[in-house]
Amino acid sequence: MGAVTAVVRLARHSAQQRTRISALEAACSARDSALDALVSKGLPALAASTGRPDASVPGIGVAGDLARTAFAENLQAVVKQYAAALRTVRSEAEEATRLQIEERAQEATQAAVRSVTASVVSLGADLSKVVGEALRQHDGSDEMFATLTRIDHTVQQIVRQAQSYVVICGGLPGRRWPVQKLTDIVRGALGRIPDYPRIKSRELDRAVTARAVEPVVHALATLLDNAARYSPPTSYVDVTFQEGHRGVTVVIDDAGVSMSEEQLAKARQTLSGDGRVELHKLGPHPQIGFHTVAALAHRYGFTASVGASSPYGGVRATLFLPDELLTAAPEPEESRMEVAHSPVHELDATKSGLPKRRRRESNAEPAARPALSSFPARAGVAAAWRRGTSSGRASVTESEQKKGSDHQ
Repeated sequence: MGAVTAVVRLARHSAQQRTRISALEAACSARDSALDALVSKGLPALAASTGRPDASVPGIGVAGDLARTAFAENLQAVVKQYAAALRTVRSEAEEATRLQIEERAQEATQAAVRSVTASVVSLGADLSKVVGEALRQHDGSDEMFATLTRIDHTVQQIVRQAQSYVVICGGLPGRRWPVQKLTDIVRGALGRIPDYPRIKSRELDRAVTARAVEPVVHALATLLDNAARYSPPTSYVDVTFQEGHRGVTVVIDDAGVSMSEEQLAKARQTLSGDGRVELHKLGPHPQIGFHTVAALAHRYGFTASVGASSPYGGVRATLFLPDELLTAAPEPEESRMEVAHSPVHELDATKSGLPKRRRRESNAEPAARPALSSFPARAGVAAAWRRGTSSGRASVTESEQKKGSDHQ
């Protein structure tokens, strides 16, 4: 009897085990089918739908008893994580593509602007050469001289503005000059701004290395133009030099309206940058002066800044030239930025306010260079203007020849 009972129990247990094994086999088969369906259909469908803005994470389609298991929950979690990863990858890819497109568009825009402005610079140089030749050949008429001078001066301002766009678009600032004294550099800058008679500048015989001459002239012209433009027309703009242990600072003080803290912060941020500009964000009335100065400063190793500390109630701008950009002054000689070899004499002003010029004579004596410029228009400033316009004419020629060879 006991043996029969044992056999029955064993048979019953065996049947239970067979039933359990069958259930486990069915569950494993269901899981395999669910995984196969997910890999072959679910995930590809999910990947295809992720790009749609209204896409949602679909269910895994597990049916029967398997739908209420931890396996189904884990499978659904995998699907959600996969969908999130897909969205992240797609978003990063779209952002990278967008940035690449914007970068290419920016490069194309800069190249187009650089090409157009370089053409303007070249045409301005040609026009200025014609005017310069007319100035050398004019018949002594004050009116003709005044008209030609105004034309030439206007051309130089156009050239400087166009050259600024060339600079912020990665082009060259102009030709490479020989070593020049800071005094001559300031005078060269005066020839590129409209209100040059209002600039009072002291003298300093420290010299700037050849590589940095044109960038410093252009940067100073921009800062001087800004100072004169935003100050009363009857006021002066004072230029002084501060020598220090590590270099020389050119200090520009105007009597204009002070800048607000917000404006100062924005200007300092611009000047401390690398001058890179997104042209399409400049708006319909672009202001690129500080961007140009920043680009030149970044490339050539000097620094520029502005502050509301002018003793005349306006703004003080500074341009710091480190010792690396300074060198021994050249031997005394006529400035190499002067195209005309004969001196300009102290003469009365014409009716238009421009200085008169005499015909050149071989026995003419050089005019004394004043230590501190004074208003109104005078031959010293006129000579400075001629140096500046001559430098502008010469610089654009080499810039045109080298454009595009020194891009950032």
